[in-house]
Amino acid sequence: MKTVRYLLFTIAAIGVALAVSIFPNSQAESSIATKQKGWYTTAQANRGHQLFNNYCAQCHMPDLTGAMGPALKGQQFLSAWETRTLADLLSFEHQNMPANNPGAVSDKQLADITAFILMKNSFPAGKTPLVMGAGNTRALKP
Repeated sequence: MKTVRYLLFTIAAIGVALAVSIFPNSQAESSIATKQKGWYTTAQANRGHQLFNNYCAQCHMPDLTGAMGPALKGQQFLSAWETRTLADLLSFEHQNMPANNPGAVSDKQLADITAFILMKNSFPAGKTPLVMGAGNTRALKP
C-alpha cells in the first residue's frame, strides 16, 4: 500500500514539474515576446529625437522632464499611461499635439516622436517600425 502511494506521489510530482516546464508563466512569455518584437526601430527613435526637438521640446523640455507640458519620461509619465494602450497615446497625441497647432504633425512624424518617447522610457527597440493604427493594443508598460 505504501508503495502504491509513493508511486502515485512520484507520478504526480513528475506531472507537475512537466506542466510547469511546458506551460511557463504567460506574463514571462509576453514580456519575452515584447522584448524580441520591440515597440519601434532605433532609426525611427533617432528621427523622432530631432522631430521632438522641433515640435515638442518647447513645452516638454529637450530632456522630456516637462515645463509648460507634463514630463514625458519617468514615473510621472509611466503612471499616467500604465492602464492605457499605445493606441490611446497615439490618439491623444494626434488630437492634441502640438498644443499650439493640434494635428499639424503627420502620422509618420508622430509615430517617430512617439518612438523617441518610448525609447526614453526604456521600451525596447525592435525590427518593426511603430505605425499609426497597426497593432497598437499593447499596454504601455516597458
